[in-house]
Amino acid sequence: MLNFDEDLTQAYRYYQDLVLAVSQRSRSRLDQLLTTKLTVLPQPLQKVQRTLRRHKEEILHSFKYEAYTNGPVEGTNNKIKAIKRVAYGFRNFANFRIRILLTLPNTYIAINWKNKQTARAKVQARAA
Repeated sequence: MLNFDEDLTQAYRYYQDLVLAVSQRSRSRLDQLLTTKLTVLPQPLQKVQRTLRRHKEEILHSFKYEAYTNGPVEGTNNKIKAIKRVAYGFRNFANFRIRILLTLPNTYIAINWKNKQTARAKVQARAA
C-alpha cells in the first residue's frame, strides 16, 4: 500500500517516528519531528503537527513525570457510565452504588466500603 501513494508513505513514516519518539521518551527526536516544515507534510498531518506543537510542553512533562496519570480514574468513570447505560435507571442511589461496588471490586472506593462493612460487622458482633 505504501508504494502506491507518496503522501501515505510520508504520513506513515512520520507517524511511526512520532510513536517511536514518544515510546522512547526522546525529547530531542520529538523536537526534531515538531520542527519539520509544515509544507513538507501531507495536509492531514499538518493539523496534527500544529496540535502537537501547541501541547508540546504537556507532552514533555509526561516524559518526565510518567507516574502521574488519570488513566485509572478515567477507566473507572467509563465503567460507571456503562453501568448507567445498561441499567436504564435504578430505583434508588443505594442500589446504583452497590452495583458499582460489585462491578469494580478493586477500586479505592470499593475497598474502603468493604473495610467499613467489616468494621460495622465487628462492632455488631461485640454488641451481641
